[in-house]
Amino acid sequence: MDQSLFKEICGTFPTGVTIITSKKNNIDYGFTANSFTSVSLNPLLVLFCLDKNSTSNEALNKNDFFVVNVLSNNQKKICFQFANTKLNQNERFDKISTKISKKGIKIISNSCSFIECKIKEKFDGGDHYIYIGECINGEINDEIKDPLIYHRGKIL
Repeated sequence: MDQSLFKEICGTFPTGVTIITSKKNNIDYGFTANSFTSVSLNPLLVLFCLDKNSTSNEALNKNDFFVVNVLSNNQKKICFQFANTKLNQNERFDKISTKISKKGIKIISNSCSFIECKIKEKFDGGDHYIYIGECINGEINDEIKDPLIYHRGKIL
């Protein structure tokens, strides 16, 4: 199977869209990810995958913290802003309303929900790293009902 067919097949599975945020040495980091999933209830674990070439890897080491922001369907612009590799980390947060988590990480305002996590493991996953995080805090925004969805290469 070639990469193109693989991507097309995987694209038939709809996923939610998240922004993963983190902080290191007073620099805020963030990137768009649809490779987020729950892993375990005991302990409470989630995972996401990140391209090995991403600068956000600098802020994601064992025992560091991150926030998974589940985007709402009216946050398409934010999704594309954080996915834009031409923007530096400061530019990605430009004009984005945020609040600060208990561990000092930016939370994207008006998202469906967020989960704050501590990195427990990092695994090699081909051209990506697989990060496992233990959930320590979270919140649901009851005013936001519809998540942003990625399906067949499109943001819906």
